[in-house]
Amino acid sequence: MRSRIARPLLRPVALAAILSCLYLAPASAGVGTTGSVGISDGLVLGPGNTVLPTTAAWIGSPGTGSLLVDAGSFLQLARISFGLSGTGVGNGLITGSGTRVELVGDGASNGQIQRLLVGDFGIGQLTVNQGAVLTTRLNPTPCLLPFHYCDTFVGGAAGDTATLNIDGTGTQVLIGNSLFVAHPGINIGANAQVTYGVPGGTVRGTVNVTGGALLSTDRATIATDHWSTHATGHERNIGEVNVSGAGSRWVVTGGNVVNHSNGVVSEGGSNIGTANHRNALASLNVTDGGAIEVIGPQGAANGGGINLTAGGGRTDMLVSGTGSRVTFGGDNTYLQVGRRLGSAALSVLDGAQVAGMQHLSVGRDGSFGDLLIDGVGSLVSVTGTTSPEARGGGATLPFVSYSVIGRNGTGNVTVRNGGSLSVSATVRGDGSPALDLGRDPGSFGRLSIIGSGSVVSMSAQSVLAGGGPGEAFNPLLRVGRDGSGELNITQGGKLLMHGGALATVADARNTSLYIGGVNSTTIGGKGTALVSGTGSEIRMTGADPHLAVGWGPQAFGQMTLADQALVDTRVLEVGGAGGTGVFKMDSASTNLSGQFAAGTQSGAVFVVGSGGGVGVATMANGSRMTISNPGSNGAGVLLGGTALRPGGDGSLTMTGGSRIDIQAEPGLGILRIGRDGSAMVRMRGASAIDVGDGQVIIARDKGSDGTLLMSENSSLSAGWVGIGRNKTETGDVDGGTGTVVLINSTLTAPTIVVGTNGFLGGTGTIVGNVTNYGIFAPGNSPGVIEIDGSFAAQAGSKTILEIESDGNGGFLTDLVIFKNGQTLDLANLNAEFRFLGTTDPNAFNQSGMFTLDTFFQARQDDDSLAPVAPALFDNVVFTAQAEHYRITHFDFDPATGGTVIAAAVPEPEAWALMLAGLLTVGGIARRRAQARPR
Repeated sequence: MRSRIARPLLRPVALAAILSCLYLAPASAGVGTTGSVGISDGLVLGPGNTVLPTTAAWIGSPGTGSLLVDAGSFLQLARISFGLSGTGVGNGLITGSGTRVELVGDGASNGQIQRLLVGDFGIGQLTVNQGAVLTTRLNPTPCLLPFHYCDTFVGGAAGDTATLNIDGTGTQVLIGNSLFVAHPGINIGANAQVTYGVPGGTVRGTVNVTGGALLSTDRATIATDHWSTHATGHERNIGEVNVSGAGSRWVVTGGNVVNHSNGVVSEGGSNIGTANHRNALASLNVTDGGAIEVIGPQGAANGGGINLTAGGGRTDMLVSGTGSRVTFGGDNTYLQVGRRLGSAALSVLDGAQVAGMQHLSVGRDGSFGDLLIDGVGSLVSVTGTTSPEARGGGATLPFVSYSVIGRNGTGNVTVRNGGSLSVSATVRGDGSPALDLGRDPGSFGRLSIIGSGSVVSMSAQSVLAGGGPGEAFNPLLRVGRDGSGELNITQGGKLLMHGGALATVADARNTSLYIGGVNSTTIGGKGTALVSGTGSEIRMTGADPHLAVGWGPQAFGQMTLADQALVDTRVLEVGGAGGTGVFKMDSASTNLSGQFAAGTQSGAVFVVGSGGGVGVATMANGSRMTISNPGSNGAGVLLGGTALRPGGDGSLTMTGGSRIDIQAEPGLGILRIGRDGSAMVRMRGASAIDVGDGQVIIARDKGSDGTLLMSENSSLSAGWVGIGRNKTETGDVDGGTGTVVLINSTLTAPTIVVGTNGFLGGTGTIVGNVTNYGIFAPGNSPGVIEIDGSFAAQAGSKTILEIESDGNGGFLTDLVIFKNGQTLDLANLNAEFRFLGTTDPNAFNQSGMFTLDTFFQARQDDDSLAPVAPALFDNVVFTAQAEHYRITHFDFDPATGGTVIAAAVPEPEAWALMLAGLLTVGGIARRRAQARPR
């Protein structure tokens, strides 16, 4: 949805000079009327102070009429209406310091229903300025009786045009009960005669607060719903409120209301609602230092807040300029941009601020909501609380700050050009300070953070020294909670999450970011995240930061880091607890550091595929991941299951010189490719993994499988490598099915152990001592591998040596190069020669190449190659097999070489032709036998 910036529909104007020309009374007169004016009981207003608490005044009925109250005068009436009878034009001016008008009707008696109507089926205009006061808040008791109505309307009927201007320092308009702006009232009497409003008409209502004036209301609705049963459904209403200028304020305080059905009186809340019908259009503008203040009544379930579009219409709200603000105080406050159906947009621009609410919602219950925070100093801050009393139900803890973008609706929030969005808590609440994108199934929420200086921050403070059960909870952000969510951080924008609450072993206080998912046990939604561009980052600090991509049953998450972007956290999990996650790095960086304080106190770790989940990770174009922990529980990369969440399927692909560095205390670094699940790591293009002196374990447990493929000058270094073999405190034991294949790459570790179900092979260099219980296969059909270290073949192990025709009468063979002087224990070696494809063993036998030094050589100190001593192979068992030949004779002597004789095995087509030929020969023979004379 494109951002829309609300603009005033009608500009505020100072009308005092214009209106004064309409009055016949002299300037010194205090209270006066002119033109078409009706006064109940036949009374007269003025010229001095007038007190008529049960009297109503109709200004402009049906022609043009005017009311002037000035010069410090006092007027008390039950009710005033401006502009009536369909054609009336009513104007009012209340002006001057000390001037005061009170409207005190009982809300039920004849002429006393409602207290102020500017536009009462006509054109109405009222200006209060220069320090004057207008109040409808006095005599509240009768207004709390059933079917007593003491509200204020600016535009009360379809077809009205109405304006209320409040201007000047010291000027106050105090509205009790409700203020309704642009209400499309309709009434049709006997014989279908219209008595109020224009069927299908448009009402326009405008309130302007300027020059340091004050508007105070219990609550308000801008562009209301149709109440009348006589409404055609085609009436339209356009409501606007403008608060402009330093010191200009609209304060919403709340107050008691009566339930007309049962007479119960309760706190009605301090709220502003807008666009309550599909044909309604509302506009709120806070500019040039103006302010709206919403004060939530203590302990009230209704609380205090602003609902922008609460019934299907359209609302545009603008808060613009340094000093302009919308603030929320008190208890249980909220701001909802798009509350129900319809659409709403809120723009906070050029240093303006919206702050203090407990709840922020953008796009709720079928609505489309759009929030734009643009410009240096522009801020939306969610910091409020909802007390246990307001929550009810026996609650003992408050709710702390909560924000949602897309709650059964569609929400879009953009923070750009130095703007900020903050969600924080300073007390312990019933849950974390949280932000959800795509909260419910079918909903969608997007958060975009664009440009240098643009920040979304989340934080919590500690409330208990040392932590413990009474400690506060740390921030939680979910992108795609149950619905779909999208997070975009570009051009230097930042997401900052700080968990100030303290975690202990027994009392976890994670600082959490989930891209796709609710938690580890609940079915989750779909989330995507993009962090791109220099300076763009996600930084998670404080207690136990945890970032998960695809977290929880059926959840899906995808996260992309690109173009020098950065993620900094402690634990990064991709595809966990039954979820599916995709994590992509393209010329970007990830830093994982530290050690958890809670639970198992895990060190910094990158987990891909755990708890039955599926994780896919890629690193491209020089991406860097650093995983470090100076603590006691190490650091590492884990694919295909963890101790806490067994099982899973994980894969990691590294290309373009990408690199992972694991930095831990001695022996505590780890790369595990398959614990009890399935995992694969593919490294290409000079990519590297450095585990220091830590461990690399491929297929740790029985039943698991893990694969490491390294090509194009890639490298891996560690202190101990187990391939289908697991290291224990006393040695090592067999694990699952592990595979390591090198293609012109390097594996470095002092100790490399290949388990019974392990496979080590390929081309390149192995730097370290190899112990083989499984299969060692040099070459890649075929090729050369060099071992700079010892080699020990254990009982049951096998070495596969491949032979292939080069198609030109020659042969390619596998070659193992041992380092001269290294220990070779080959007593238990089983060496198998394999003739690949259509390679003819007989031709190879005649080539003179079937000797030991074709397959084994030793690297000398001067870098030359020399034969390996045949005596080392005296106890080796040699065998041979061919794909397309049946070997009828084979022997191999390490000292003299081998002999092989084989017969070609016909292809299936050849067997078929041979069989057909035999059947044909047999048939001919039978026919000849039958033809012989008897």
